[in-house]
Amino acid sequence: MKKYLSMICCLGALLTAGCSDDKTGEEEGPTGEAKITAFGFKAENNPDYLVKDYTGTISGTAISVKVPADTDLSALVATFETADGESTVTVNGTTQVSGTTANDFSDPVDYLVSLGKKNALYTVTVSELPEAVWTKVTEWEQDANAVRLEIDQTDNLPCLAVTNENAVTFAKLNGNTITSETVVNRKGQYPGLGIDNSGQPYIFFYESKTLSGTVASKTGSVWAEVCNSIERTANQAGPTIAAIDGKVFVFTVNDNRSPSTRRRLIDVATYDGSSWTTSGDIPGRSITRGYWPIARTKNGTMYLFILNPVSPNSFSIYTYKNGTWSTFIEEYAYPSSEPGIEPATYHSFSLYCPDMVIDDDGNIYLGICYDYSPQVLKIDANTKEINRIGSAIPSPGNTAGRTCRIALSPLGKLYMAYRNSNDAKLLQVVSLDEKTKDWTAPVQISTDPVYDEFDCKFAADGTAYLAYYVLEEKTDGVVTTPSKICLYKLVTAE
Repeated sequence: MKKYLSMICCLGALLTAGCSDDKTGEEEGPTGEAKITAFGFKAENNPDYLVKDYTGTISGTAISVKVPADTDLSALVATFETADGESTVTVNGTTQVSGTTANDFSDPVDYLVSLGKKNALYTVTVSELPEAVWTKVTEWEQDANAVRLEIDQTDNLPCLAVTNENAVTFAKLNGNTITSETVVNRKGQYPGLGIDNSGQPYIFFYESKTLSGTVASKTGSVWAEVCNSIERTANQAGPTIAAIDGKVFVFTVNDNRSPSTRRRLIDVATYDGSSWTTSGDIPGRSITRGYWPIARTKNGTMYLFILNPVSPNSFSIYTYKNGTWSTFIEEYAYPSSEPGIEPATYHSFSLYCPDMVIDDDGNIYLGICYDYSPQVLKIDANTKEINRIGSAIPSPGNTAGRTCRIALSPLGKLYMAYRNSNDAKLLQVVSLDEKTKDWTAPVQISTDPVYDEFDCKFAADGTAYLAYYVLEEKTDGVVTTPSKICLYKLVTAE
């Protein structure tokens, strides 16, 4: 019996020892996986580099993300998710915070995911999407004497103001078609189009019968004339419309001939939300004549460009901010002779259709056809130094080479549209190569001769739109090809 009791005591001791071993042994670690489940780059975290979100593809422990060509990869901020919220993610020993930590993705980057004693190493490779290409959106059979293009920033869609012998029309892209609305059923000329931050459109048009300019706007679904007291407008009027500080500005060239007290002066019409004032002047401007005013707004400042048909031909730029006008550049003529040569000589420029864009730093880019040669000048925001960007495009002739348009992507890539020759007048687009600092090979857009009326603008989402007008063709007095407005867009492949 004693022997039996001894055996029971030994067994109890063994069981007790076994239980003690279980309690003092290694605790189990987290039960989740050390794993990345989502990876990409969001525009909101990379405002200087991206205008859209780009999602990566995960295959095993390899992650690939494609972003637009020419994207600066030196400091991209990644957004990622892990399978377990307790995981730690590091790159070269530096803890990574999703949506916050920046890395240089010029070469593959290794992300180490750790969960307890579990580890997984992911390699992230960032490569370029195919180059963005111009594609036709639609054609719109429409007669026009002038066309203006602007972007509605509330939905990033292109809008058009069109005038002809019978009507003034507002149009907007809807899917892959253009829908139009009649503003007035009478002849209009020299249109201007502006859209404020709320998406409210304003259209200016000149009427030869009344010798006056009118501004119409849309409230709800109804277009109404809101100002019809702008004085006679010249065909070099532009004109241009901008909205800033809760006001709408319309700039035109006065063409009064009798009396001619204001002829060729820049007229400023302003709407303050309740009433219009017209025939205003630009404070500080002393030059008596001007052509082609162009107004642009950027970061709370309005920039106004004016051509001065004086000898030598020159341009001026003014700014408006917080209710105050300032002179940025006054009567600058672009020299054609070498510095120090007397007498100095200057390039002559076409008085047709110049263009202006502003970058985020306040630098100004001008598209001007000097000696009928399309080219771009950059004006430094701080030093006001003026230099040509890239090479001058060889002159396509004094008719084709009198118009060019420029556009700047939200990330700062510069584009220029122009026609290739006096005979063909085919529309071409070049962009500035950041590596060579010169223009790329031209991309031909149109297959038909293009009239003076063409325009190019970027939406905030990075999509560019290009509209141009093609005249009708007749054979023996019969229309064989109707006039039309063509709309193209430039989108990076997804």
